[in-house]
Amino acid sequence: MTSITQEEKLKQARDIETRLHGKLSFPEKSFPDEFFQPVVEYFSTMTDAPLSFLHCSVLMMVSAVIGNRVFVQVGSQKLKVNLYLLMIAGSTVGRKSTGIQLPRKYLRLLEDRLKANDAAQNADAFAPAPDNDNEQVKFIMPDSGSLEGLIETMREPGTITVTQRDGKDKIQTQEPEQKSVMNSGSAFYSEFAALLEMVDKEYNKGYKTALIDFYDGNDYERQLKKERSIIKNPCLSMFAASTMTQFKQRVKEDDKHSGFLQRFMFCYETEQQRALQSLIQISTPDSDAEESVLSGLEKIYQMARVIQVEEKPFSISYEAGEVYQSEFDFDAAIIAHVSTTDKDFAGILQGYFGRLDAMRFKVALVFQVVKDTHAGTSELVISKESMRQACDVIAYFQGNVIRLLRDEFRFTPFEQKTKRITDILTKNGGQLKKRLLLQRSNWSAKEFAEVVETGKESGLWEQMTVKTGSNKESIVIQLCKTVN
Repeated sequence: MTSITQEEKLKQARDIETRLHGKLSFPEKSFPDEFFQPVVEYFSTMTDAPLSFLHCSVLMMVSAVIGNRVFVQVGSQKLKVNLYLLMIAGSTVGRKSTGIQLPRKYLRLLEDRLKANDAAQNADAFAPAPDNDNEQVKFIMPDSGSLEGLIETMREPGTITVTQRDGKDKIQTQEPEQKSVMNSGSAFYSEFAALLEMVDKEYNKGYKTALIDFYDGNDYERQLKKERSIIKNPCLSMFAASTMTQFKQRVKEDDKHSGFLQRFMFCYETEQQRALQSLIQISTPDSDAEESVLSGLEKIYQMARVIQVEEKPFSISYEAGEVYQSEFDFDAAIIAHVSTTDKDFAGILQGYFGRLDAMRFKVALVFQVVKDTHAGTSELVISKESMRQACDVIAYFQGNVIRLLRDEFRFTPFEQKTKRITDILTKNGGQLKKRLLLQRSNWSAKEFAEVVETGKESGLWEQMTVKTGSNKESIVIQLCKTVN
């Protein structure tokens, strides 16, 4: 193993501190120039939504179009391009639902285009027989309020019992079931809270476990009393939005440690970065640009189908492997650094980092297919550039996970209450008179006293007696310097 110099150690220490405590800018330049940049630029003329949300929209749109037609084999894992992504908006950030509506709109239009193409081909008596793979192509999962409904959409056909009469006799035969299968597609939720509420219903028991299996691409089997449902090669993506307030109201402490929440990438915008525009300031759709988006998506879809015919996985170039390994080693350095002061937090981070690690390959695969589409050919190799771009994108999501887990994802009653006090103190320069703090907490005196005392014992804040200008004394609550 090659030893690193003192200068390299110092740089790594600085990089770790930046990842842990710095505010990472959204890596706009790390998305490919091919397709991504021109589409985001066009979308930005029609909405004042954060540019980070628009990049996420295009990423999820392309992921849906590629689906389970391509994959990369990494060790024992067969990774596809499906992603779970949640956009979280602060109270002052608008247009979060726009990021959900845009990919849904263009995926619908692409479905209609492919269907029309097949219809036109069928109408041409001299044209070659249409490729049935295009028939009934769907990219958007139908809305379903139950696990059973989702399974019904994705499951393989089984056999059905057909009863016929022969005189007075009944003859039953087993015949293949005729049904369409949609094992690859994206589900969209303008309000993530609605998804959480749905999966927690009693009749949806096992929903989160199924969503974990679908994300991992595992074949899924569900045995009921008289029937068995099998889903092969699932490739389910989920794209959702929420405000931080709604998210905290629905998520429980156990969710923070579950494999379900760990599989999400979080794009969190705390403040409105772009000036809000009126309806007359926002541009209307441009027909040429609209056609460019749709034709670009169709080309990516056709390239994915060409790759699918090969029935071969993407490989990783040697240089791409080096880029990835460097990022993996950096993850380990972050965990080791955090472990020196907070082993519990390091353990939580480890779970999230493990899922983000696999996402590097998923995002790199999306980027590579887009580039191969632009080139008109595919060598089924993830390049160094695609991996570097994917690692930069995941570094942003990784930084968000660190800050969200540390500063926002506090779901126990104690954590929620102390977070409220901490937020009030922070907005007032780190300290406030105790009587004013009580007023702004909107709690009873008894509840307030319990929270203040617990926070003092935990080292979150301290209580001091200070003299005012009239030589009177006031009790002040002040944040401890260690509080982030």
